[in-house]
Amino acid sequence: MLRETGVQGLHRRESRTNQIRHFGILSAVILISLAIKIVHEGALSYWLDEGYTAWFAKLSFYDLWFWLPEIESHPPLYYSLVKIWGLIEGDSTGLWHRSLSIFISLLLVITSYLSTRNTALYLKQERNPAALFNSVLICFSPVIVWYSIEARPYILLFLAYSLAILGLISIIAQKEEATLKGWALFAFGALLTNWSHHLGGIFTAVLFLSIAIHWVIEKKFEKAFLYRLLLCFVVVLAFSAPLIIQIVRQLVFWDASSWVAEPTIISFVQVMRRIFGFGYADKLIDTAFGPYTIIHTGRIALGVVVGILSFALILFGLFKIIRMKAISLACFLALSCFAVPFASFVVSILGPNIFLERILLPGLIPYFLLLAISIEFIDKAKLRYAIKIFYVAILALGLTATLRAGKKEPWGEIMAGLANQIQENDVILLMPNDLYLPASLYVSDPEISTRIKSIPAKYPAVKFSDFYPDGFPAVPGIRAQDAETIRTLIAGKDRVFLVTRQDTLFDPENVTRKTLGEQYYPVTEHVWGDIRLEQFDHN
Repeated sequence: MLRETGVQGLHRRESRTNQIRHFGILSAVILISLAIKIVHEGALSYWLDEGYTAWFAKLSFYDLWFWLPEIESHPPLYYSLVKIWGLIEGDSTGLWHRSLSIFISLLLVITSYLSTRNTALYLKQERNPAALFNSVLICFSPVIVWYSIEARPYILLFLAYSLAILGLISIIAQKEEATLKGWALFAFGALLTNWSHHLGGIFTAVLFLSIAIHWVIEKKFEKAFLYRLLLCFVVVLAFSAPLIIQIVRQLVFWDASSWVAEPTIISFVQVMRRIFGFGYADKLIDTAFGPYTIIHTGRIALGVVVGILSFALILFGLFKIIRMKAISLACFLALSCFAVPFASFVVSILGPNIFLERILLPGLIPYFLLLAISIEFIDKAKLRYAIKIFYVAILALGLTATLRAGKKEPWGEIMAGLANQIQENDVILLMPNDLYLPASLYVSDPEISTRIKSIPAKYPAVKFSDFYPDGFPAVPGIRAQDAETIRTLIAGKDRVFLVTRQDTLFDPENVTRKTLGEQYYPVTEHVWGDIRLEQFDHN
């Protein structure tokens, strides 16, 4: 008896030691990830899309919810949170919005950890290793880190989807004490997913389809379960109704947009390889480490190896889960990893073109969960550790390349250079007109502000034109009749500084430069990615 008590005490001490080690590593992973994000958050200027966020956050809540949806392609929820965050922070510079994304990314780690732990427990695995490794994937995935230091709604979409998945796992696992909580979390996460992005409904549909499959296969058409499912569906649908109306109205503008290229089978496969093969940042490796043939060849080969390994692992994991008769869970993971990309591709083919890379990114949340679970199904401990070390090395390489070579539009540098050059009788033309949003964040001198003019009209140019190259009714392109507006803005000026972004899209007839050529000649030109700064002097 004494011997048994001693053995039990030893087991308890070992368990306590393992838990301390586990949570110590987890805390270190989270703190290192936060430190990386905080250090790099302020190193990059806001770019165009973040300029939108800063501008929208200054609107009233009424305008955010009742006016903004007429001209903006994202739901107003994220911008409302940014506004609330600003009221809490009390920072008037407008450059603190990224701290909200960093905070959301911290919540994402927590929800993903809990989802993986609960899944591992449901599958009778040791809960700690899979949950810990998934946290490493979430914390150091280059693309998740990138969106964690960007003032845009994508990181909120990741969190919302993760919350819904946490609820779904609770429902499937059927812990009686957590079932009601699971339904509430599932409904809230699904609703938040819808309101985080206009394409969030694709992920929500997969979530509800997975619950319906669970009802058929494992609940055997149980009435009480069906009533809960229907109630959850009605609640989510009812509170998403205003969003559905917004989407229908905006489809008119999106469908006419030539902003995003039509996807092809080849481009779709490349996107899938980059996202699910950990290669989202591999195209930056050449830039980060040098455009050498050996580096280019090596990163392509490495990307292929990682993609094949990851695909094999998740198929292995799905096979193991099916053999354990966790059919509902297997269906959800298969649908989330494969059906969502296919549905997004079909939507982009049949309807308005969408950014497949961006919209497929939330799929990393269930994909990382499945990958972490799959690795733990491997019997040989040395092989498990070797695979994890390999993935950590890949993450480190991709994250280093992203932080070294990943570029946002350098509006701080651009506007500082203009501030040093601009003289009293000069004018700065911005085209398209929404360039004013990020540019204005880096102009503190009111004298310079008065010399900045947006063409063909000040943002938001609602009802100014019916030529919307990017689908936004507030951002018109340049037409032939806009030449007179340009002549008025440059009349009598000594020099014109023209700042453009994707000018071939917004000024396909080259009206702006032809009009400037009537009185001015080009002197200098500087290019930063899609942005071009040109100086024109008077003849």
